[in-house]
Amino acid sequence: MKNKINLKSWWQINYRWFLSLSAFIIACLILAYAISQGSFKDMAQAYADPVLFQKAITEANKNDEVIQILGTLEPLDNMAILEGNTRYSNDNKAIEATVRVTGKKAKGKMDISAQKIGSEWKYEGIKIRVHETKQEIIIRK
Repeated sequence: MKNKINLKSWWQINYRWFLSLSAFIIACLILAYAISQGSFKDMAQAYADPVLFQKAITEANKNDEVIQILGTLEPLDNMAILEGNTRYSNDNKAIEATVRVTGKKAKGKMDISAQKIGSEWKYEGIKIRVHETKQEIIIRK
């Protein structure tokens, strides 16, 4: 009887390590890119300033069109800010942000533009884009 030796290639032996290391390197590159673009810092800062978003939700809930189409908007959960898009400028005294909002009837995205004067945010624009109907509701110009 002949002994058959099973020789494995480098790939067969090391593919798990290679794939794991590749995924780790790609994740590090994505994180480095996000940090270099400032988006990671902006997201963290927005997450630390939830009053900005809470006041915009309160103002939107006073709008009859919002109530009619979306229903009363729920307070933002922590993931809504992290999933959104936030950009600070003017030495962190101006913000352009987009977060998802959920009402009792429908969902949408809220676009916020604001300037910080002292310790208060002054809203220059609040707009809600409704997913289902593709409508835009202007809360403040």
